[in-house]
Amino acid sequence: MRAPHPKRLPDALAQTIDYTDLRKEITYADVEALCLEATVYGLHTVVVPSALVPRAVRSLTGACRVSCPIAYPFGTQAAAVKAHEAEVAVAAGAAELEVVPHFGALRARHWQDAAAELQAIAQVARGATLKLVLETASLEPDILERVCKLARDAGFAFVCNTIGFRLVSTQPSTEGSASEEAVRHLCQLAKGTIGVKAIGGVTALADVERLRAAGAKRVAVSAQRGLLAAWAEGASR
Repeated sequence: MRAPHPKRLPDALAQTIDYTDLRKEITYADVEALCLEATVYGLHTVVVPSALVPRAVRSLTGACRVSCPIAYPFGTQAAAVKAHEAEVAVAAGAAELEVVPHFGALRARHWQDAAAELQAIAQVARGATLKLVLETASLEPDILERVCKLARDAGFAFVCNTIGFRLVSTQPSTEGSASEEAVRHLCQLAKGTIGVKAIGGVTALADVERLRAAGAKRVAVSAQRGLLAAWAEGASR
């Protein structure tokens, strides 16, 4: 007897999800499993490290896209290095890029340097969707507002609230997380000119729905076996 087809997530919800695995120990088998789940449940995007973009591209079927971070997690690489990483990722098949900026330049309000970096990456993106990954908890509102404008002017489609990486391994408080407040704040600063992606700590279907209601157009969900099946079962009730 043929096994029943898995229940699917509602399309509007599935197309919000960026299914993510950026662990340093991620294997080829992990990528293949990630892509299979993303295909089965109709997700918008999988997010993997740049070295695994080719594997993800080969493993996907259907409309799901591949995204990868650039200069993850600290953003301290030179602009030319970031641009080269972006160029390599796009050539390998990445349709979306999640760029970590030079936070030192942002905090110093060196807008020319910040803009030049974003433009250098945009110039090699060849039509890839660009997302700028910020840290809303540690950047002043005037900086966030200015960076949203710089990102939009450089052709970026999204800004994100956090890297979602524990910056100090022994201090859980240094790991950014998504909240409705952070999403609404970014939406207010973006003034409808650029989309907002929520990143960090999303483990429940209700989290995704709340963040969408707050204004997020995309939500990062960390890959976990069985999570999507449980969500789909819950959504079908």
